Amino acid sequence: MAISEVKKILKSMRKHNRRVVVLPAELSVDGQKIKCTAYDVSLGGVRLKVDMPLSENSQVIVKIKDKLSEVARVVWSAEGFVGLNFAASPTAVKAGLGGLAADLN
Repeated sequence: MAISEVKKILKSMRKHNRRVVVLPAELSVDGQKIKCTAYDVSLGGVRLKVDMPLSENSQVIVKIKDKLSEVARVVWSAEGFVGLNFAASPTAVKAGLGGLAADLN
């Protein structure tokens, strides 16, 4: 599936607004640490550029800019990007994001 198709589908399904960012991030997958880049973030999840394939429904830990460290589930993967859904509540994610969460709901 093309990333443009994924974006169109997800936009209609989103519960939370997103903030465009370009931030260093790190995924922990089965004990392996993978450097990646966050391209947008919401209180419900994050979109990352990752240089390795990840299976949908995989559980990971995502760290963003030493502010956020949350368990998440891979909900989609396309063209080198993955979408993650945070396991924590939006309130907990907002606290973890700090100033990055300004204007997010």
